[in-house]
Amino acid sequence: MKKRVVFPKGKQKEFLIKSRGTLKITWSEFADKLNIKCKNLEKNYRYEYSNLPYNIYKKICELCNLSEKELEKYYGLEKKMLGSIITKKVYGKSRAKLPKLNIKFKSRIPYFDTKNIKFSCFDKIKKIKLPERLTPELAEEIGMHLGDGFLSSKKFEYRLKGNKNEKGYYDNSIKRLYKNLYNLDLDMKEYESTYGFELCSQAIWNFKNKILKIPSGRKDNIKIPELIKVEDTEILTSFLRGMFDTDGCVSFIKKYTKFGNYYPVISISLKSKELIFDIAEILEMLGLKPKISFWEYWTISLNGYERLEKYSKLIGWSNPKNIDKVIKWKKQYPKLGKEVYTWR
Repeated sequence: MKKRVVFPKGKQKEFLIKSRGTLKITWSEFADKLNIKCKNLEKNYRYEYSNLPYNIYKKICELCNLSEKELEKYYGLEKKMLGSIITKKVYGKSRAKLPKLNIKFKSRIPYFDTKNIKFSCFDKIKKIKLPERLTPELAEEIGMHLGDGFLSSKKFEYRLKGNKNEKGYYDNSIKRLYKNLYNLDLDMKEYESTYGFELCSQAIWNFKNKILKIPSGRKDNIKIPELIKVEDTEILTSFLRGMFDTDGCVSFIKKYTKFGNYYPVISISLKSKELIFDIAEILEMLGLKPKISFWEYWTISLNGYERLEKYSKLIGWSNPKNIDKVIKWKKQYPKLGKEVYTWR
């Protein structure tokens, strides 16, 4: 931690320009006298990407014969113990521009023929209904299924379970979604290490397997259902939201400096190579330029502020575990997060 001088907005720039003018020297010469890099002085400090360290401020006062007390009163300065410098690079000013949306799928939104789907006595008692067409809500539910869901090969069983710290997500977003899609009142439960639901429904099982073409059993080699690949941004982004809310995560790491965990990373890791490359294809069309890697699992990473901003505006989150992380980060780094949206 270093002692730094905190100027009101715009005043640090004014102070440095006036000081250099008093000395009648170049920025390079000014930096040499202060024993710092010219880039830090002229760009990071001058443009207020970081607060001025007290030892540099004190040196400037000595060079220009300025009174620290008078300056503190004039500018309304504060001296604080702050972390390492947040440089221009950290603030993302050197970011590469992401490409625009370019959806290459040409299929239209499908309607479903469910007249041959059989309903069990349980289904009829519960008055279960089946969607008639692909909607953003159904696309999000399909994403959830491919993330945390499992369609059993036996007895028409389906289950969706996540971490115990995701109770809010299951009790609110998921419960509401299944009510809207299937007229199903879910009974959420806490299991030994997970939280979610299990159900037995002949109609829902067959709808998922026969209509949506989601295979039963292990998901090691599963792919995105072809019906998701439509020329509709809302369908594609809703599907991704369901995937990343269940099996993905948002994290913030150290990068460039030791200031703290400020650098955003959105990621998802899966066993299925086919599914990872299908997801990456959609992210590429949305202009997010995903990075794919492999270490035990296949992983997609969306690194940096540009991708976080674009992801937040296009896809967003329904899961409070991700939303709360982003809100906390925005409060801690308001300059970095001013263009990042949250999703409730």
